[in-house]
Amino acid sequence: MALPNKSNYGKLSAAQTLGLVAGIISLPVYLLWNVATTAYASHNSKRTLKRIITDSALRHVTSTLSNAQLQSAFGTDLTVYEQWTKNNKQPKTIDELGDDAKLLWIGPKRLDRGAFLLPCAEFMVSFWRYVQLELEKQNIEVGFALLSYSLAPYAVFPTPLKQARLALDFLFAAGVKPQNLQLVGDSAGGNMVLQVLSQVMHPLASVPEIRLPGPLRGAFLISPWVSLSATSKSHTENDGRDILTHRTLNAWGAEILKDTPPSDNAFVEAVRAPEDWFAGVDLLVDRVLISGGGAECLRDDIVAFGEAFKKHHKETELVVQKDGLHEDMYLDFALGEKKLSSLTPLTVEWLAAGFLAEPST
Repeated sequence: MALPNKSNYGKLSAAQTLGLVAGIISLPVYLLWNVATTAYASHNSKRTLKRIITDSALRHVTSTLSNAQLQSAFGTDLTVYEQWTKNNKQPKTIDELGDDAKLLWIGPKRLDRGAFLLPCAEFMVSFWRYVQLELEKQNIEVGFALLSYSLAPYAVFPTPLKQARLALDFLFAAGVKPQNLQLVGDSAGGNMVLQVLSQVMHPLASVPEIRLPGPLRGAFLISPWVSLSATSKSHTENDGRDILTHRTLNAWGAEILKDTPPSDNAFVEAVRAPEDWFAGVDLLVDRVLISGGGAECLRDDIVAFGEAFKKHHKETELVVQKDGLHEDMYLDFALGEKKLSSLTPLTVEWLAAGFLAEPST
């Protein structure tokens, strides 16, 4: 596997550094203007001022800074995880998988049953720790493992898919049973969950085969990035409301598509995959939950994909949160909101139901 030189990670040119500084300096002015003009908008009617400020700040930095600048400013999955464990006085448990991939454990490492997560920011780790503790209240003890993998622009498809395969192989070799494993991916992580399923059904010669010892217990796709082309109506309709803008999604998607062979596009743009691409997916995973937000740019793509996917998997639930933004339930944990998104209890209930129900054989 050809991986980028680690010495390049987080290093910015002089122009990129100036752009990063300019983006940060302009943030207060943007927040004042944006909050003043959107605080009373209908989609913000049930949000606190603190949450509106958080959403606006994320929208500004993701639309102003490049991927390289964002990673330099906020760190990689590994640095975020290490800071989170320090801030929350949690154990730091890391499994090295090889090829620059790592499994990062949230809370106690457990191999009897668990959730395999794809990428996170610090407040997202806090969300999953909250879910873990809520499950423990129901006497359901679950291990949560986060995959730290190589990110764009330093790595291109199918490098992250190869790293996800390493993680699955590690978990199965360690004794994790597929019927006790639920895959969870948000945004690009949701895209990668679908890449994993696609690789099982339509193996690429460039990626080692993924073998599942049996059906996985579940797959949860949170605001999955199923279209990189940013052409659906919701991209313009929700532009300026969501934390990701139309321009940002279009630029990020173009960056990934330019390095993906057209013959492999079904792996990275699931909404445009052939009609029968996911036929047989019900044999690979018992149940699927797909969530999105009514005010996010990806809404129409998520709904279109979800409806198409349900034709191949009857145990699929598609939930669109009214006025929800991209990965909406995470955003409540960015500044410790007490009123949580409706998707938060749904996540707990759905995972709990999966671990308590009888798995398929």
